Amino acid sequence: MMVDTSELEGRSFVCLEGCGMCCLCQPELSDEELKIFETDQYLKNGLTREHVDGRRTAKPNAIKLQGKCGACNFLKNRLCTIHEIKPHFCRQFPVHVHLLRRVQLSVNLSCRGVTDGGSSLKTYGKTLVTSIPESVLNETLAAVKNVVHDFDKMCHDAGVFQTPEKMRSVATRLLPALAKEDGIGQLLAFADDEPEIGAMPEDEVAEHVMTTGPAEDLEIVARDSNYEQFNLSEIAKLPVYVDEKFNWNLIQSKDGKINWMVLEEDGTVAPTVSIDPGEIGLLRRDDDALRIFSDYAKILISRDAFLGNVYNVCDMHDYKHDLVTVYLGVLGTTMLDLWWRTSLLGKVYKAKKIDAWLAREGIKAFDMDCLDAPTLGAFI
Repeated sequence: MMVDTSELEGRSFVCLEGCGMCCLCQPELSDEELKIFETDQYLKNGLTREHVDGRRTAKPNAIKLQGKCGACNFLKNRLCTIHEIKPHFCRQFPVHVHLLRRVQLSVNLSCRGVTDGGSSLKTYGKTLVTSIPESVLNETLAAVKNVVHDFDKMCHDAGVFQTPEKMRSVATRLLPALAKEDGIGQLLAFADDEPEIGAMPEDEVAEHVMTTGPAEDLEIVARDSNYEQFNLSEIAKLPVYVDEKFNWNLIQSKDGKINWMVLEEDGTVAPTVSIDPGEIGLLRRDDDALRIFSDYAKILISRDAFLGNVYNVCDMHDYKHDLVTVYLGVLGTTMLDLWWRTSLLGKVYKAKKIDAWLAREGIKAFDMDCLDAPTLGAFI
């Protein structure tokens, strides 16, 4: 079976004591894990039918969150009390296993324990894959491939189909543009123009993008989009950013303000800063920051989950737009959201520009949400 582990190469991972970011996610138990939990009353009392995504299952098969929006029920003083039997969902973090046309492992770059250098993460990823029954991988992959086949047919019928290879090739050619100040604006302007692409060669498409004038009013677009993303009443669904001191920071938009809050283990929330969205401008990125953002775009291009998100957007828009246009539009929008969220961090940290440190912090504040975006395919 083909398993792509390229994103894990050259990275290491160490679980940092006191972090607990992964413990803010609600684990769902497999049937085998559920049998173990149901034999112990303490474990069984920590289960619920209520899932943070709104589902209610026939029997309790998810772990409760403290206060319904805090940390895992079994986390005490930032330490796991069931470490020896913690679910597969918990053990695989910060690796995500996604199935589309193949099995691919991605790394959650919001995790502070992930660092560049070494090979421990790739080794861990391979061990993780071998722990999943091959029958589960095969059955899930077969089901997903049927869905992808139907999607491809819809695209062919609508005359908007492009191969994944072409979409990724065009986007890769544009990485140098994304390392420049106007690159995101050019991608978005090109997507808005909706030019005829069809069989146009990749280099011609890329040249067309790079000669397109950048879109205007990016700050307004980014501000409105992100305000809407943060406008959630359920605390458990809000974006979370774990800072260098391991504070669990939440971002919520409400009543015309962006509220920066700190989440406690028991689910209580303490507001710290309230910001007028109009005060959050897109900060200038220095050369190091532009390079770091361009490198992140390269990671997005390699991810099948990101490709699946593009497919989802195409489906939402009723197959009206060429897939290359959709791909570049989603890439540009994603990078603009990253820029704005990093600028929000800059506002909190009183930064005047986005440098290398702030760019990396922005990715830490952003990548988990990116991986959670709706996608064609399946996560295991």
